[in-house]
Amino acid sequence: MRVFISWSGERSRAVGDVLRRWFPSMLQAVRPYFSPDDVAKGSRWSTEIAKELEASRVGLLIVTAENQDAPWLLFEAGALAKSVDRSKVCPLLFGGMEPTDVKGPLVQFQASQFSKDEMKRVVKMMNGELAEAGLSPEVLDSVFEMWWPKLEEQVATALAIDGVDADETRRSERDLLEEVLSLTRRLSRDREMRPEFDHPVWDDLFMSVVELARVTRGRSPDDETTSAIRRLMRPLEYIASREMRRGRGRFHPHARHLMMELEEMLASDLKAKAVPEAGEDEAGT
Repeated sequence: MRVFISWSGERSRAVGDVLRRWFPSMLQAVRPYFSPDDVAKGSRWSTEIAKELEASRVGLLIVTAENQDAPWLLFEAGALAKSVDRSKVCPLLFGGMEPTDVKGPLVQFQASQFSKDEMKRVVKMMNGELAEAGLSPEVLDSVFEMWWPKLEEQVATALAIDGVDADETRRSERDLLEEVLSLTRRLSRDREMRPEFDHPVWDDLFMSVVELARVTRGRSPDDETTSAIRRLMRPLEYIASREMRRGRGRFHPHARHLMMELEEMLASDLKAKAVPEAGEDEAGT
């Protein structure tokens, strides 16, 4: 059974790596997917992840205080919610976080604080998904008691990692953009001459691009990233406007949001260029 482990940030990555190695020892039929190590060499990162999101039956989100608003984590949570039962998407809270600390889109899932009782509940849920390949209740209890101390110790070590890596933040933004682009290509490949634009997946794509633009604009991205987002927004805004003109009004809000975000990005660029020029004029007078 495939289990997708989603992470964002250095501490979250370290915890995810611990769980990747621990779960197969606990439940041998479980096959975790953890992106840093499991992407086949030479394959496209985004394509590989998209396939794993679709194939996974359980999704585990490694949530820490510093990453619950991370775009990449939220994007994968939304993708998992579309492909598996919502009750099988489980945010795991680390670093002293409690369920009441969870905010934003993640509140729709039942979060579990990292503790012996909560982790045992998660393990039982996964064991139930294995059906005949799962362990009997007596064996499961025995195996969990044996492996829990090792997990507790290794997670404590992983959480001791200090600080948030700024490069990790940029990685998440770029990877989110790659995933959106991959989704766009897959939608184009899978449809024939007339795409089904009223499919719910287009809602996700449109709003993911809007979210990506907002996050990136607020973090002073480099010119390459900004230009890539603009190129992605232009054709999507055209598609939404065209469907609206055909009397399908469904995408009118998305068209407006996309255009607003694009205009704000362009306005920010013009403002940034105007400030140095004004300074030069003043210096010359």
